[in-house]
Amino acid sequence: MTPHTLVVGGTGMLSGLCEALADDGGRLSILSRHASRTSVGDGFDCDYYDPASFSAGLDAAVARSGPITLAVAWFHTLKIEAPRLLAMQVEGRLFQVLGSAVADPSHPWRLETARERADGSPVCELRQVVLGFKVEAGGSRWLTNREISDGVLDAVRTDRPLTIIGQTKPWSAKP
Repeated sequence: MTPHTLVVGGTGMLSGLCEALADDGGRLSILSRHASRTSVGDGFDCDYYDPASFSAGLDAAVARSGPITLAVAWFHTLKIEAPRLLAMQVEGRLFQVLGSAVADPSHPWRLETARERADGSPVCELRQVVLGFKVEAGGSRWLTNREISDGVLDAVRTDRPLTIIGQTKPWSAKP
């Protein structure tokens, strides 16, 4: 069967990633509030804050394109059911894209908590991608959408358990 890649949140900062993944071939599904507007892959509108809506989007993507063999997910919060619902549908690798707050040294448990939120399936292989920042002459800045998409694509292709895009140290240098 043709590989099926699913991206959650692929219409914003991960849109460049979706374009690159579409060029790789296979089936591409995108889940977001406005995914039906996407110009690549199959878009399924859903709200990951609403478990029924998110589950319906996942079910529709699987019905159209088959089992999910690769997933990339950017959730703005982990205090929702969506990470676990997604993990239960993935039969391969799941790349959990996480904000820089999981690298805050005053909260060392956040990375493991993020991992636990996506636990739920023995056939889902979780990988984590932490978004950092860039220190440049004169200060620091957050990553651009292009840097994020390129970094996540590199994480998918190199398949490391943990990838940090940009830097998270020293924490005091964050914007």
